[in-house]
Amino acid sequence: MRRRPGSPSLRRRWAAAVAAALVAPTALLAVGGLDTSQPALAAVPGDRLTESAMTQNGRRGQFEDFSNLTVTVSQTRNLVTQGIEIAWTGGKPTAPGSEYGTNYLQIMQCWGPDPNAPDFRETCQFGGLTAKGEVSEEQELQVGVSASSRSVQFNLDATGNPAGRDPAERLPNDAEFIPFKSSDGLRTRMKDFPPQGAPDDGVPDTEDFFRRDETNEVVATRTASDGVGRTIFEVQRGSDAKGLNCGEVVAGFPAGRRCWLVVVPRGERDFYGNLNQSPRRISGSPLLPSYFANRIVFPLEFEPIQPPCPLGGEVFDTVGSELVAPAAVSWQASLCAGGQAAFSHTVTTEVTTDAAVRLPGAQGRGVGYVDVPVVREETDPMIMHAPITVNGAVIAFQIEARTSKSEIPGSTEEAQRMNGQPLPELKLTPRLVAKLLTQSYQLEVPDPSANPDIAKNPRSIRVDDEFTELNPIFKSFFPTSRHYPIQVPDGESVLARRVWQWVLADEAARKWLSGLPDEQGMRVNPAYVPLVFGDGQGMSRFPKEDPSCRMGEPTTGVPKFEYCMPGFAPWAESLEVAARQTLRSDARQRIVWDETAGGIDPANPQARLGDYKAAPPPLPGRKFGLGITDAASAARYGLATASLCDAEGGNCVKADTAGLLGGVGAMEPSLVEGVLQPNPTRSVSGAYPLTMLTYAAANLERAEPARREYARLLRYIATDGQTIGSKPGQLPPGYAALPKALRDQTLAVAAELAKATPSSPGTADPDTSAPDPTPSSSLATPTPGAIPSAAAIPSPAPTASAPPVPVAATTPTPGEPVGWMRFLLLAILGVGVASGISGPTMLMIGYRRPASDGTKT
Repeated sequence: MRRRPGSPSLRRRWAAAVAAALVAPTALLAVGGLDTSQPALAAVPGDRLTESAMTQNGRRGQFEDFSNLTVTVSQTRNLVTQGIEIAWTGGKPTAPGSEYGTNYLQIMQCWGPDPNAPDFRETCQFGGLTAKGEVSEEQELQVGVSASSRSVQFNLDATGNPAGRDPAERLPNDAEFIPFKSSDGLRTRMKDFPPQGAPDDGVPDTEDFFRRDETNEVVATRTASDGVGRTIFEVQRGSDAKGLNCGEVVAGFPAGRRCWLVVVPRGERDFYGNLNQSPRRISGSPLLPSYFANRIVFPLEFEPIQPPCPLGGEVFDTVGSELVAPAAVSWQASLCAGGQAAFSHTVTTEVTTDAAVRLPGAQGRGVGYVDVPVVREETDPMIMHAPITVNGAVIAFQIEARTSKSEIPGSTEEAQRMNGQPLPELKLTPRLVAKLLTQSYQLEVPDPSANPDIAKNPRSIRVDDEFTELNPIFKSFFPTSRHYPIQVPDGESVLARRVWQWVLADEAARKWLSGLPDEQGMRVNPAYVPLVFGDGQGMSRFPKEDPSCRMGEPTTGVPKFEYCMPGFAPWAESLEVAARQTLRSDARQRIVWDETAGGIDPANPQARLGDYKAAPPPLPGRKFGLGITDAASAARYGLATASLCDAEGGNCVKADTAGLLGGVGAMEPSLVEGVLQPNPTRSVSGAYPLTMLTYAAANLERAEPARREYARLLRYIATDGQTIGSKPGQLPPGYAALPKALRDQTLAVAAELAKATPSSPGTADPDTSAPDPTPSSSLATPTPGAIPSAAAIPSPAPTASAPPVPVAATTPTPGEPVGWMRFLLLAILGVGVASGISGPTMLMIGYRRPASDGTKT
């Protein structure tokens, strides 16, 4: 039953990539909805609270009283795999220091149908960090003996002596572990794991359901000196927690399997009721009966894991920007309600989207979501642009403060209160972002000693003087706080281009990237200088070019090989994955040598092949994760985002609603009439510099019923689709709703699309009925006055006047052309895409790509 997934070969990865590029109709669709009209029971103030927020109080237990503890969960309905905020008041302060001695919370997700049943604890996803003894010293987890495990036996009493079993335990006397029971009825072993190489007995291990790099358990989270605490918890749906299968549509759960959030408060007494002797840490698993009896339980209702629209129905496809994907997923369920046609969305590159929209008639995509306008040529179909979403490129972060007074003399009172809590604020300048993107800190490359310049640089950004002057709380951080490589998405994108444009617009960043040291003598990793200032290929992607490699930690037995940058700091497969890994503060570094991970050597059956496996996630209270993603994905995972500042640390703007709308107001007309574009090189007060405005490029050559359906799509996007909320059909949090001027522009394009007539019968869709008798008289220019000026778009500052929104048009004008590659893609898409859209599109819940990984022999 043990799973040891292997890595796909390079050849298979290339084959999969080519197939993915050609099979364009792969859809990214939403899931059905639940009613969230029930008001919150109670709530503490916070900007993450939803209509389904819920508050519960603790209880008076057998030995300890937790009735003053009040816990609020920000969202309990319409859940997918995402982050939710858990905040509490009235708790006793966690023992000082970076360890978790007494008075902290442990949090987990469970699936059992009855949270009051005696075996409910067996359905909880907890203990993955210590499964199979992968963490040999439980003390390393900063909690007491067995407090991070499912162990029954290894417990200490209040004085630190062996305590035996919890008196309330009802498992058989020979049981060593509390078993985990999966939602499909499988139950893990209760005794120690069989020795390596022993025959498989068919009984699953805990890691068959959740490994240490998959579990969402919170082993420990601190309560501050004022009794307040906060954390972000990753709820997991479906196969993301394959032992729970929350949201699964099965008998008894037609709307999707309900699960539970369980908070177990830990106090100061052992399971005999004896007061813990300071400074000892409380011992024992939170699943032991005496501790689990104090649990606080919240119901979690997930979006059902099933297609939101009936299979076999009519599907109209869209392609393009990943910045639209969260919204497209949400909109889908409402668009196909009542038996209406469905709309798929396939995330594609800028080049592919441009080429797909240009294809004539039935071969072309009716709508492509673009971050750069499609520049029409004379032979191309008539194309119009309609604004649809306001998003932003962001640097998201999940950083837990390590600011204990006992370890850092002189730290401020505010810093001490923040100890163990996630930081809410962070500021970054272009040069600091440049340092992160070029792997110029020692801890961001496999072997800093391989380059003399990097060897002299700071170990991480958190000890960079430029960074600590801008973010003073880090001066109170524990000196050895670990920093993980920043998560960045793979591949070329407009988002990456905009980030680099913003960085290079700053003189200090540009000089530093050219090789000049900063004021403290820090230099850029020299591998990046030719990329940024040479052929420019690094300008639309986030390269990882450091050439250094190193061996894993010394071991005996199977010979090791080197790991290099792709394994040390893999790319994230998407913006959504970058956000999720940032929440976990897990760079997915494959740097831990495992002599058994590679299986049996086929050339020598008596020998084993080793391989690198994922490093363990950060210890409680030690998260330090940074990632480049988009504002909507960051909001989905409950992440804070950095304020972006100018070189002097002034004019710091966040990617909140005000900052994003200010960014729209600061945009400039592009060379395509009717389309605004950001200018990251210009600093405007109150305007977030990496605001991204995505347009729907509508191909007017499509015939009925396609034009009518795409017009319906645009009308929905411009109206109900701009209501921000967590329900299906709404615009997910993190986006900013389109200003009225832009919504009106989208409605005008929808009207033109609905009445347009293909330019020639040969380009009509094969299912078209009789064409309109008279072509529209306003293909080149919409009806005068249909699109208002941009006066209604909020200006970011009184001194920055927003430019007028030009009238939408299809006049061929120069812009940001994608080059000769589109002609190759036109030929490919002409054959493959047309056949792909001729039948129903498969409806999919989401998408994942294999992790980027690499080693060097």
